[in-house]
Amino acid sequence: MKRATILLATFLLGLLMFLPGNTVQAAEHQGHGHGGEVVVANRASGTISVIDVRSNELIGTYDLPAGPNTPEPMYVVYSQRSDYVFVGDRANNQVVVFAADDYTVVATVPAGAGVFHMWADPHGRQLWVNNDIDNTITVIDPVALTVLAT
Repeated sequence: MKRATILLATFLLGLLMFLPGNTVQAAEHQGHGHGGEVVVANRASGTISVIDVRSNELIGTYDLPAGPNTPEPMYVVYSQRSDYVFVGDRANNQVVVFAADDYTVVATVPAGAGVFHMWADPHGRQLWVNNDIDNTITVIDPVALTVLAT
């Protein structure tokens, strides 16, 4: 009986992670000078939440800019080189760039249809955006905030 309960609890916890509106992915960076922050993409609300990792307190919740469609943040990447937080907006085929110090929107960079996963190269020279609807990859310069290739 105990084993069945543990298996059921594990299954239900796993199921919760995949419900609409829940995004497990987050980006960490050394913000506020005391150990870092976690930035969480909130798909259902079109926002990101910033959490202090030392206190586990919410620093703030920030809106993605309005577009033709309701914003749908999908993935978060922090670039130490540029000190920007990049958030994929799947509904508007763009990447929203936030300043890491105060989470103001710095820019939006166009991407392909279906912005999904993003990765920064280890040297911080490129941000690769996987667009799963049109099956392309958009390459962005994370400092100049320009598209290098799609």
